[in-house]
This record gives sequence, structure tokens and C-alpha cells, in this order.
Amino acid sequence: MLDDESPGTATDLCGGAHVDPGPSEGRARGRGWLGGAFLDAVRADFAVHGVDVIARIRAEKPESYLKLVASLLPKDVNAAAGGLEELSDDQLIARIRGLDAAIRPLLEAKKARTRRSRRPARVDSQA
Repeated sequence: MLDDESPGTATDLCGGAHVDPGPSEGRARGRGWLGGAFLDAVRADFAVHGVDVIARIRAEKPESYLKLVASLLPKDVNAAAGGLEELSDDQLIARIRGLDAAIRPLLEAKKARTRRSRRPARVDSQA
């Protein structure tokens, strides 16, 4: 902690600006306070840069974007997919096709990048 910081403030990791700690303000100092301060700094950074970073990751590294999306989904798909038993077979097929359509561009982009990186370098024969 810097001399000019009180125990209830967090420092923005990207710009050095002070961040209002919000919910963590009443936490005792130590691991709980540090975790709260870190999350406060992440929240502040995300508020400023989050949307642009997500768009750049989606365009430049679709496999990382897909991992991010998957990490936000519940681990137990059966619990998260509640209500599927009430759907007809046609409705289930429509949902599967929709998911396939959403994921396919990410997989195709990864394949294209892999193919480009495996191509041997051209040798200029006019040397």
C-alpha cells in the first residue's frame, strides 16, 4: 500500500488512478482486502477497456474467445440446460444447429490460421 492510500482504496493497475473500492470497503486488511482491491481494479479497468479487448480477442484469437465464453458457462451443463426435456426433437435440433452456426466460424478461423502457419516459406528462384 502506498503512503497516500487509505486501507479502503485500490490502485488501478493500468493507470495508477485511485478506484472507489465499493463492496470491499468494509473488509479487514489482509488477504480479503487484497482480493477485493484487486477485483475493484479489474472492474475499473474492464469498464474502460473491456469491450474493445473482447472484440480484439474475438477477431485475433477466436479460440481464446471461445475459451473465455466457455469459462463463463456453468460447469454442469445438465443443471444449466434445465428445461430441455420439455422441448420437442425439432426444437432440440434447431438449438443444436444454432450452436453449430455460432461456433463454426471460430473453428474455421482457427483452421485457416493453422494452414497459413504451416505453409513453407517461398524461396525466390531468381537469385
